[in-house]
Amino acid sequence: MNDSSFDPNQFLDATTTEALTRRPPIPAGLVLQGIIADAAARSWVSNKPEAKVKSGISIDFKIEIDLTSYPDVLAVVKIPKVTMTPNVMLDMKEDGKSIDWSTGKNGGLRRYREALGMNNPGEAFSIRQMVGRPILVKVKHRTYEGEFYDEVDSVAKA
Repeated sequence: MNDSSFDPNQFLDATTTEALTRRPPIPAGLVLQGIIADAAARSWVSNKPEAKVKSGISIDFKIEIDLTSYPDVLAVVKIPKVTMTPNVMLDMKEDGKSIDWSTGKNGGLRRYREALGMNNPGEAFSIRQMVGRPILVKVKHRTYEGEFYDEVDSVAKA
């Protein structure tokens, strides 16, 4: 598409009679192979008075799952590819800028690193190196306003 032909006003004023339809969730309990398509860091702030930690950094993963490899799931979900977006809250050092690598910290990140074969002492690691690697995800359901939504329950080595 040529950017010079794009008219944002025409785009924003375009109408439709089509309703958006929610896809059915992936059945809970299934283990599917996906690819980590992206890993992005974002800062967060809690507005809950009872929160012990008021702010921090989270890694948001995008895990793409090709459902054409799972015909039974494809028959339920009815689209060939889904993207699951789990996030991992990080334990940070007091400076708030660097990850706390000490014992017992960052269990969520450790589980992803182990599933990817990237948690080896002495071996250089960066979060960005996780992108493009295969990973197994176990699906669970979260209920929100009476609807079921699929999300990543756990990860394992593909």
